[in-house]
Amino acid sequence: MTQTDKQKNRSCVNLTRACVLEKRYCLTLLTPLLTVVLLLTSCNTFWNPPHNNSQSSPPVLDSGDLTGQVHIVGSTALLPLAAKAVDLFHQRHPNVEIDAQGGGSITGLKAVTSYQADIGDSDISADPALYPNADLTDHIVCMSAFTLIVNPQVTVASLTTQQVIDIFTGVTTNWEEVGGSNLPITAVIRPASSGTKAVFRHYVLGGLEETGKPLVSDSNTTVVDAVAHTPGAIGYVTIAVLNPLVKPVGLDGTSATEQNILAGRYTFWSFEHMYTLQNGVNATTAFLDFMQTPEIQRLAQNLGYIPVSHLRQ
Repeated sequence: MTQTDKQKNRSCVNLTRACVLEKRYCLTLLTPLLTVVLLLTSCNTFWNPPHNNSQSSPPVLDSGDLTGQVHIVGSTALLPLAAKAVDLFHQRHPNVEIDAQGGGSITGLKAVTSYQADIGDSDISADPALYPNADLTDHIVCMSAFTLIVNPQVTVASLTTQQVIDIFTGVTTNWEEVGGSNLPITAVIRPASSGTKAVFRHYVLGGLEETGKPLVSDSNTTVVDAVAHTPGAIGYVTIAVLNPLVKPVGLDGTSATEQNILAGRYTFWSFEHMYTLQNGVNATTAFLDFMQTPEIQRLAQNLGYIPVSHLRQ
């Protein structure tokens, strides 16, 4: 495959996202461009997972003499799924040393392209201008829905896109300005390493920069904790980490559900990517294969992610 083809592989995600918003099934456009044989090897089971949400044990894979190390770094939005998948994979392949860490999408992309990680997890597609290695290969494992969250003291249930822009750019500073009680707004800002921040900036803020309370580390759970313990706070996270300590807030009267995303009514979402350079390495390849199994895709759905196969339904 030529370098041009590989760069198309990495840029076609934007086309696919646009197709999703138009309610068209466009993975047929994506598949010829992906160099990942792994995405296709289990095609029958991946595209047609059983409609069963039970948490049965994953199918026992033939562990054989599989050994090696798999170090995964990056997106904290994908981390809940990646961490559980790592544990299940290790049960099947105890001779493989495997771990998953967060740090943010940019950290993941930098780690994999500098050979500091075997897999770089990212909420955003790798820009060929920033990551020019032609061997960088994209493995899409699911979709993440993101939502605004607020401190429980905040009474507002939904915000318009313009209201969100005004809040995160410092124009609106009190909740009473958007229909809430007299309470100062504290916008919790994610660091530059965050892929979720990049998605939020592009699809919600229209490219504008945020102003607010900056976090030192990039973590969805850190954002939840900061919003939960800061009166008047607002932030944004993947729905996979929601808990009763915070309240989700709708965007333009719409909530972050699979139905709304696939119908094009909700735009704050992204594909979840696992990037690799050393393709064909046994343990890494086996894990990426494992991520595409029906069991892990069902696990993804149970955790709040959207299996990519659902684009076909």
